[in-house]
Amino acid sequence: MEEVVRYTFRLRPGAQAERALLAEWGRCRFLWNEAVHQQKSGARPTLAKLGKLLTGARAGNGWLREGSQVVQQQTLRTYAQAHGQSFKVKGRGRPVFKSRKKALPSLEYTVRGFSIRDGRLLLAKGVSVPVVWSRELPCEPTSVRVTRDSLGHWYASFVVRREVETVPAAAGGIGIDWGVSTTATTTNTEFDLLFLGHRKRCAAELAKAQRRMARRRSDRHGPQSRG
Repeated sequence: MEEVVRYTFRLRPGAQAERALLAEWGRCRFLWNEAVHQQKSGARPTLAKLGKLLTGARAGNGWLREGSQVVQQQTLRTYAQAHGQSFKVKGRGRPVFKSRKKALPSLEYTVRGFSIRDGRLLLAKGVSVPVVWSRELPCEPTSVRVTRDSLGHWYASFVVRREVETVPAAAGGIGIDWGVSTTATTTNTEFDLLFLGHRKRCAAELAKAQRRMARRRSDRHGPQSRG
C-alpha cells in the first residue's frame, strides 16, 4: 500500500538563482492577481478561461514569456482549485490579491518543469539551486514546491510516493497527568517531564528567536543609521 507525502529540504540559492526565483514569483503573482481581478469583475475563473488568460498575457507581454510556462500554468491551476473550494467549504473565502510586500514566494513545478542532477535542483529556464539533502527520496518526485519563509530561507518540498510502514502493535499502556509543578506525571517515572527542564528549554528557544530577530533588525536598519 502506498501513500503520497512531501519531503522538504533546505535550498541554498546563490544571488543569481535567487534573483531568478523572485522574478518568477513576480510573474506568477501578477497572473494570480489578474485572475482575482477577473473574478471581481463577475467572471467565474474556470480552467479554460484561465488558460486563455495565460495564452493572451504571454502573447502580449515579453516579460511573462521570459518565465516558465509550466510554473505559470500551475499558478492558475492552483487558483482555480482555491476558487472552487471556496464554494464547497462553507465560510471559506475566495482567493484574494497577493501583495508584493506581504505575500511569501511560492512556486509550484510539475514534472515537466524540474529535474534533479548531481545533488542540485534544476528548474525551468536554467535555474540551478543546491539542495541540503537530509535523507534520500523514496522515488522520483512528481512535483516540487519552492518557497521562501519570512526569515528569507528557501525550501523545496517534493511530492513522492512511498510504501506505508506497518507500525508494530504496542504492548501495555501508560497514563499521563498534566500539572503545574510538574509538566507531566506518568504511571512510569521514567517518562515524567519536570517543569524546570521544560521551562529552560522554552526559554532557550525564545532567546534564540530573539537573537535572530535582533540580527535581522540590525542588518535592515544598521546601514541606514550610519548613513
